[in-house]
Amino acid sequence: MASDLFIEIEHKFIVGSDFDQVGFQKKLASLSPGRQSKVSVRDTYFVLGHDQRHIYRHRFDKEIQQLTVKSVESDTAVRTEINLPIDQSKGDQGAAVTAFMKALGAVWSGVLAKDIQVAYFDDCEIVFYRASNGNDAVYCVEFEALNPVSVDEGLKVLARYESKLGFNPDNRDGRSLFELLLMSRAPAEIQSMFLMR
Repeated sequence: MASDLFIEIEHKFIVGSDFDQVGFQKKLASLSPGRQSKVSVRDTYFVLGHDQRHIYRHRFDKEIQQLTVKSVESDTAVRTEINLPIDQSKGDQGAAVTAFMKALGAVWSGVLAKDIQVAYFDDCEIVFYRASNGNDAVYCVEFEALNPVSVDEGLKVLARYESKLGFNPDNRDGRSLFELLLMSRAPAEIQSMFLMR
């Protein structure tokens, strides 16, 4: 299974602040998701001085706390993603994660706040969110294949849900949130590490 290979298969669509959230949620509901959730998320990204092939992230919200490594790719549709769960009963472990990442060689970090609405299906997670770095914001709809048996199968899952919800894959954005909202805020030497285009 693709999940055993620690691969994320995801399409991101940037939408405007005037995106019809009500209409979108009605369309989602018509597909009968197994569960839906609304949550506020804090994502802290870390850059290691000796590693320009990966970005590290500490995620904290009321449902999930984890430390993640993601590969840096020119297109984020398929990339490495390894998640290590952090005991949620211990509360926000941001300070410990920051100290841990500094010990590993972190030279810079940046924080994003996200307000997300998630619909969970057996084979796909569909998320609408607003992400902000404190000054700038983007609005996105993301489709992520869950536990596909292969990359091709995962991409087919995305195509099926995108079609049902009226999203054209030609309009997706291949950049990561790190690129969209944090890279321009990093020092020049950090930006130069991750110039992918």
